[in-house]
Amino acid sequence: MKIEFLKLAKLEFDEAIIYYEKESEGLGIRFKKEIRSCIDMIIQFPTLYPITENHVHKCVSHTFPYSIFYTYENETIVIYAIANHFREPSTYSNRHKIQ
Repeated sequence: MKIEFLKLAKLEFDEAIIYYEKESEGLGIRFKKEIRSCIDMIIQFPTLYPITENHVHKCVSHTFPYSIFYTYENETIVIYAIANHFREPSTYSNRHKIQ
């Protein structure tokens, strides 16, 4: 199984880790572990999570207000967004068209 991050998704992930770590020592590490745990589940069960639109799946974190948007095709998972639930959804909605 191959996994790829869109550059914007990786940037969001890194920025959220920094933000949470500034909020409280160790919180950034907990956020990173939670998102990695979600990604591990996506790798194990790529078709488990619901499709939102345009064949993009959505995996919701149970601990932080974030979702992971991704596609799965030909044994490749492409992560398009590590999406904060408090941001405007249109920020993420067309990223699957970028590659």
